[in-house]
Amino acid sequence: MDQKLYQKAFFAIIFLTLIAVSFLIIKPFLTALLTGIVFSYIFYPVYKRILKRIPNKNASAFIASILVILVITMPLFFVLNTISKEAYATYILSRQKASNAQLLSSECQPADKSACKIMNYIAEKANDPQIKYYLDTTIKGAATRITGKISDILRSIPIFMLHMFITLFVMFFLFKDGNLLINKIGRLLPLKEKHRDRVLKKLNDMTSAVIYGSIAIAIIQGTLGGIGFFILGLPTPLLWGLVMMFASLIPYVGSSIVWLPAALLLILNGYIDADPTFIIRGILLIVYGIFVVGTIDNILKPKIIGEKGGLHPVLVLLGVVGGLQLLGFIGVIIGPILLALLVAFVNIYEEEKG
Repeated sequence: MDQKLYQKAFFAIIFLTLIAVSFLIIKPFLTALLTGIVFSYIFYPVYKRILKRIPNKNASAFIASILVILVITMPLFFVLNTISKEAYATYILSRQKASNAQLLSSECQPADKSACKIMNYIAEKANDPQIKYYLDTTIKGAATRITGKISDILRSIPIFMLHMFITLFVMFFLFKDGNLLINKIGRLLPLKEKHRDRVLKKLNDMTSAVIYGSIAIAIIQGTLGGIGFFILGLPTPLLWGLVMMFASLIPYVGSSIVWLPAALLLILNGYIDADPTFIIRGILLIVYGIFVVGTIDNILKPKIIGEKGGLHPVLVLLGVVGGLQLLGFIGVIIGPILLALLVAFVNIYEEEKG
C-alpha cells in the first residue's frame, strides 16, 4: 500500500469513527436537536421580520427563539391544564355517583317502553352492592395510576428543561447562521450541481409539505371537532375546538384525547340519569370522531403532504408511522423527509446509470 492510499484509508477510518462517536454523544439529545431544526425552519420568516426592525442578528435570533418557546409552551400548558381540570372534575363526579345510595335512577317512565325497560334493568344491576364496590375500586385504581403518571412527569421536568434549552440554543444559531450552514453542506455533497440542487429542493419541498400540511390538518380537525361539539350541544365548543387543534399534533392519540373522554362522559351521564338522549349523543360523538375527525388525519393528511411534497401517500404514511416509532414525536416530520430524500437519490442513480 503506497503512502497516499494509506493516508486516505487512515483519514476515512478516523473520520467515520468520529462520526459514530459524535452520534453517540448527541443521541440522548437528538429529539431536542431535530426539534430545534424544525422550529427554526417554521419560524424563520418571523426571524426575518424581526431582523428588519432590529438590524442585529444576535438580538433578532434571541428574540425569535424566545417567541417560539412561548408560542409552543403556552398553548401546551393551557391544554394540559384544561384537560387535567376536566379529568379531576370527572373523577369527583364519578366517585360521588358510585358511592350514592342510588347509582342509577330507576324511575324511567313509562316503564312499558323498550328504552325504559333497558334503562331500568341497567339501573337495577348497577345498584347491586358488588357492582358499586367494583366501580368504586376501579375509579380509585385509575386515580392511583394517574397520580403515578403525574409523579413521573414531575420527575422528568429537569430533563424537559434541559431539552428545552438545547432546542432554544439550536434555534438561536440556525436563525443566525442557518443559511451559511446550508450552503456549506451543499458544497460538501459529492454531487453534480444539478443533482445537488435537486436534493436541496426536495428537502425544502418535503419539509414545507410536512410541517405546513400538519398545521393545516390540525386546524381542520380542530374546526370539525368544535363543530361536532356545537351540534351535539356540548359546552364551550370553541374552547374545545382549539384544544383539539393542538391535541391533533400529538402522535398516536391526536384529537381523540379530547372527543373520546367527552363521549364516554356523555354515555356515563346518560346511564346515571337514565336519559337515553345523553347516550345517543355520546355514541354519535364517537362515530363523528372516528369517521369525520379521524378520517382527516388518517386519509387526507398523507394525500395533502404527498401532493405538496411530491411523494406517494403510501410512503408518507410509512414515513410518519416509522419515524414516530424510531424518533418519537419529531419523527412524524423527519420520517417522510428522509424517505423523500431516498426517492431523490434513487432518481439520481437511475439518471446516472441510464
